[in-house]
Amino acid sequence: NVVTDRESGRSKGFAFVRYASIEEAEKAREGMNAKYLDGWVIFVDPAKPRERRPPPQPEPEQSETGFRTNKTIGWCG
Repeated sequence: NVVTDRESGRSKGFAFVRYASIEEAEKAREGMNAKYLDGWVIFVDPAKPRERRPPPQPEPEQSETGFRTNKTIGWCG
């Protein structure tokens, strides 16, 4: 399965392939890893678990003056 960007639909440049056995996967890696294909170098690696990311932070609002604020109020003294 080719992985695509949700918004643009364009390929992210990688894909996932399932093999019937570990032996077949190792054979594919030995045969294709670091090889040229249509002008690109192909890397064949086992899939890794997805890394956890922090939740996205909302963009700070922009004021009438054009400056942004994060609405954080601090006290020094």
